[in-house]
Amino acid sequence: MKVPLLPTFITCGNLAAGFAALILALQGRFVWAAGLVLFAAALDLLDGAVARRRGVDGEFGRNLDSLADMVSFGVVPAAVLYLALFQNSPVVGAAVCFVYVVCGALRLARFPLVQRSERFVGLPIPPAGVVLVVLSALGPPPVVALASALLVSVLMVSEVPFPKLPEPASPRRSRMPERERPSTE
Repeated sequence: MKVPLLPTFITCGNLAAGFAALILALQGRFVWAAGLVLFAAALDLLDGAVARRRGVDGEFGRNLDSLADMVSFGVVPAAVLYLALFQNSPVVGAAVCFVYVVCGALRLARFPLVQRSERFVGLPIPPAGVVLVVLSALGPPPVVALASALLVSVLMVSEVPFPKLPEPASPRRSRMPERERPSTE
């Protein structure tokens, strides 16, 4: 099996950003953790686009992407939310965060089974994770965070359609005939 290096490297960057965000959250640095999850989201947008543009998208990359997404946008946002806002309500906080992680896993498992070209079915886990870490960094009252986490969790496993971002346009090749192109010599 040949592994496409550049998209795989980008996906591993997503995973590394998520892992680093977890470490920062454990240190109580929630704003920095949120920043790294946002960086992971940017890498998540990039890896698939690079793989498709290079014609190397396949099962390996899709599976690795889902595993990285589970860490960066599932486990890490739940941990950040718990550590930032729910430590005073450990049972309820842990339960809500667990529900979020389970819904994220279900969303990722369902994704390849219900793909639509024009929209997502249910809220994708990357924006859900970004919402949770940004919310955690802002520090709202725990009841607001609890309701938000449950809403995002339900939206991930719902059948509500969400629009897809447009794929970046491919650079166009010059249409000038050979004789009219400037010389590169």
